[in-house]
Amino acid sequence: RVRGSALHPKRVVHIPKKMGLSASSLALTQYDVEEVVEHCGGRFTSREIQSLYKRFRSLDKRHKGYLSEEELMSIPELAISPLASRVVQVFQNLNFKDFCAMLSSFSDRASRDEKLDFMFKVYDVDRDGCVTASDLETIVKHLVGSSLNEEQVAELMERAMGELAELRRKNKGKGGSAEGGQGGITFHEFRTILEGASKLPTVKVPVGFD
Repeated sequence: RVRGSALHPKRVVHIPKKMGLSASSLALTQYDVEEVVEHCGGRFTSREIQSLYKRFRSLDKRHKGYLSEEELMSIPELAISPLASRVVQVFQNLNFKDFCAMLSSFSDRASRDEKLDFMFKVYDVDRDGCVTASDLETIVKHLVGSSLNEEQVAELMERAMGELAELRRKNKGKGGSAEGGQGGITFHEFRTILEGASKLPTVKVPVGFD
């Protein structure tokens, strides 16, 4: 859950098109806000963008124009997540414009597929376009921590890959292709696996507070 406040600046400093280059700017002009809204596909409102900018500046202690791993981990709502380190790797070193675009995947206005696409990026540890057994093992270890030993993790992995093989067998039986072959989980398969999930993460951006 991301919290922030709408900006009501007495002084407006223009920020060029390349967001993040004017890291010391106190506020966004209306033009800048509209540009970020467009970059986010309209999934955040102007007031939400202003609120996010205030939060972004408060986290960017050295006014670099981007957030480091340490700064992102200072967000309490993120730090308590077992997948915090993976989410941080996706978000770190993004300028404000791209930070908003990435975060907008969890807006109320984002589609289910957009939310799943972000989750897929988190699970795809090596960024090769699919979630391999190695990726999945990394994620499982993040999720369970020290509550399971290596043998139990291996058993969990074997079960997960068995379910994937069964999914592919059923898909092939329906006339589909054995997508992914013996490789990792594709986005299409990832979406199919999670189609029963009724709730996906959503970011709320409070506005109207000083």
